[in-house]
Amino acid sequence: MKVTKKETLFEGQYLRFVKKHFQTATGEEGDWEAVERANTHGEGAVIVVALTGERKLLLERNWRVPIESFVLQFPAGLTDREGESKEETARRELLEETGYEAGELIPIVSVPLCPVLTATKATHFFAPNVTFTGKQDRDATEEIEVVEVPLEEVDDFLLNLPDDTALDLRVPGILWLLRARGLL
Repeated sequence: MKVTKKETLFEGQYLRFVKKHFQTATGEEGDWEAVERANTHGEGAVIVVALTGERKLLLERNWRVPIESFVLQFPAGLTDREGESKEETARRELLEETGYEAGELIPIVSVPLCPVLTATKATHFFAPNVTFTGKQDRDATEEIEVVEVPLEEVDDFLLNLPDDTALDLRVPGILWLLRARGLL
């Protein structure tokens, strides 16, 4: 398959809706509606798996307007500053949202967030020994509760979330990947 044409259907402050016309390997033509971020540079997002010196995993219980609920997720943010590297974005977002500062940052994997809807990818970093500074600087639109979970209790914690909190399935998936690579 290949995309033969792209047209913008609508562009807002943060999102752009596009129609991508494509041709299949057999010559059939079709189109697909997709969403692009209008306010990012590069792949689009970073996610940080942060572990304290006391071996507590940092998670966020973050209110998400589209689903009108809290979501348990890793600290994350958009690559929305021109010229800022993904690593710099990861450090900035972790500090802004949690008050923790990363020393070492280990790149883990870059994955599509929702490939049926958008080309946006998230690069995941592992921060194995973060330090609390207390210097949070959240956006007014961010309602975030930082949750520290002892690493040995994470699986049980994820299986018993409050009723008003959805689980971002990247959390157990990335934890599995880190365990498989011997990083946790």
